[in-house]
Amino acid sequence: MDIVFVSAEVAPYSKAGGLADVAGSLPQALAPYVDSVQVLTPLYGQIDRNKYDIQSSQTTGEIELGDDTIPYALHHTVADDKKTKIGFISCDRFFARDGIYTESDGEGFKDNNLRFFFFQLAVLDLITSGHISVEVLHCNDHHTGLLPLMMKIKMPHVKTIFTIHNFLYHGHFSTGDVNLLPDTVKPLLTTTQWGNHSALLEAIDHSDLVTTVSPGYALELLAGINVDEHSLARIQAIETHFSGIVNGIDTEYWSPEIDQYTPYHFSKDDLSGKQKNKEALLLKVGLSPDLEAPVFGSISRLVENKGFPLINELLDEYVSLGAKFIFLGSGSPDIAAELRDASRRHPQHIAFDDGFNEPLAHLIEAGSDMFLMPSRFEPCGLNQLYSLRYGTIPIVHRTGGLGDTVEPWTTDSGTGFVFEPYDLEALRKSMKTALKVYHSKTDWLSLVQRAMSMDFSWDQSARQYLHLYNL
Repeated sequence: MDIVFVSAEVAPYSKAGGLADVAGSLPQALAPYVDSVQVLTPLYGQIDRNKYDIQSSQTTGEIELGDDTIPYALHHTVADDKKTKIGFISCDRFFARDGIYTESDGEGFKDNNLRFFFFQLAVLDLITSGHISVEVLHCNDHHTGLLPLMMKIKMPHVKTIFTIHNFLYHGHFSTGDVNLLPDTVKPLLTTTQWGNHSALLEAIDHSDLVTTVSPGYALELLAGINVDEHSLARIQAIETHFSGIVNGIDTEYWSPEIDQYTPYHFSKDDLSGKQKNKEALLLKVGLSPDLEAPVFGSISRLVENKGFPLINELLDEYVSLGAKFIFLGSGSPDIAAELRDASRRHPQHIAFDDGFNEPLAHLIEAGSDMFLMPSRFEPCGLNQLYSLRYGTIPIVHRTGGLGDTVEPWTTDSGTGFVFEPYDLEALRKSMKTALKVYHSKTDWLSLVQRAMSMDFSWDQSARQYLHLYNL
C-alpha cells in the first residue's frame, strides 16, 4: 500500500498548530506497516533547507491558475525514521515567505486561497503525471479540501481520506475564486448558505472516508454542536463513513524519563525527579519554592474558548487556599492583561509568561501537579495527553477529545478531574475535589501512577487509520 499524506504544515519543518504535529508523527507511525509513505507540503521560506538536508529533485511542473501559468519544483528529504519521504513543493510566488498562513502582524495573507489552490493542483499534477505513486491519499483540513473532488475526477481508483482537525476553519472562497480552478471542477462545487464555497465541506462531500481527531468530537459534529444547519446536513449525509480517531503523541519527545528540556528525569515507579522539577519550575518562574503547595499549570492559546473567563474568576479564591498558578501562552491582549494583573496581585502565587517557550512548556508539564485545561470545546487536545504522561493531573471540561482521553477520578479509578456543564460552579467543584485528593498522599500517588500508565502513542492511532485504509 502506497500512502500519500498531504498537509499545509508538517513538524518539525513548519508549524502553526497541532496539525503539524499530526502530519509529522502519524506518517512515521504508519511507515512500518505499508509499502511506502510520502508526505507532501509547501516549501515555505522559513524552512531551513540545510538543517533538514532538503535536496532539489529533477521533478518540475507548471500549474494553470486562471490565466497564469506558474511553475513549481519538488524537493525532498527523509524523516527521522529514515523511511518516510517528505516532499516539498516550492513556488517563490506563493511560499517564499516567513509565515505559513499569516503576515508578521497576524493578519492572514490576502492570497491564501490562491496559494492553497496552487498547492493542491501541484499535488494533483505530481500524482497524475506518475511522479508519485499513491493508493490512498490522506488529506488534512481545508487547505487540501478540494483534492478529494479533483482526484475523483482524474483518478477515481485512488482512495481518499480526509481528516478534520478543527471544523471552525472552512477555507471559504468566493465565486470569483472558482474561476481560477479547472473547468472540470467548477460545475461540481456547492455553495454554502452564505453564497460562497467551503473547501472543508467539499472534502466532506467527495472523500471516500472522513475522520476527525477524536470520537467525542465526531459525535459533537454529528449532533450539530458549533455547526450551522447547512453544514450539519452535509455531515449527517456521510455519517456511515465518518469516524473519530484520537491523535497520538511523540512518546520520545514527551517522555519524563529522557526529556531533553527538564533538569530531572523520573518515572511512575520513581517520582523523586518530579518533585525536583517542581522546585526548579517554581524558581524558574519566580514563585516561592513551597513544595507542599499545589501547582496548577496551563499552556494554551489565550482565547476565551480555552476557558480563561472561568479561570480568571477563580484565581483569587484558589490563591487564598494556598494554590499556585503558572500560565504560558499568547493570544488575546485582554486575557494577557488579566493574567498579568493577577500575577502582580499575587507575585508569589501566579506567574505568567506571554509567548511560547518550548523548554518552559516541558518544565511546566514535568513540574506542575495539575494541568488546567477547561476548554469550552476541544477537537482532540494534546496537552492533556502530555500531562498524563508526566503525572500532571488534567482538569478538563467533558468535551471532544478531552472527554475521550481523561477518565474521571473516583477513589479507585480515573486519571483526572472532568467537569460538566461548562460553567463556573462546575469548574470550582472539580478544582476543590482535585485539591482534596492532592492532600491525600496515598490517593494522589495512585492517581499519578494510573495517569502515567496510559498509552497515547501514535502506534495505536496508526493501527486505526490502517484499518480505514484497508476498508
